Amino acid sequence: MEVIEIDRGEAVVLELKGRFDSGSAPEVDSKIKKALENGATKIILGFSGLEYISSAGIRVLVQCTKELEKKGGMVLLAAVPKSIENVLYITGFLPYFKTFVNIDKALLSVGEKK
Repeated sequence: MEVIEIDRGEAVVLELKGRFDSGSAPEVDSKIKKALENGATKIILGFSGLEYISSAGIRVLVQCTKELEKKGGMVLLAAVPKSIENVLYITGFLPYFKTFVNIDKALLSVGEKK
């Protein structure tokens, strides 16, 4: 998996490409934790290049959401492919996340929260 961090000011944006599974979950978790340690309260995960998500990937998303909610923050998912959206829906986790058509729309939402 490739994880690209994009500095967009209002939020930490991580663009995920490839498979979000037990092999890549620790890397994504580490990048999210680093962002939290640096004071981030809004994290946007771009899924346009995501091909697959497993329970390990979902677990990272849920843990990240819980940590950010404690700090008054949020996780936003952008450009979620239909196949990934279906997995989140079937597992019952889709309602826990705000999803947006693309990263720019997610950033607009973050700007509205200020």
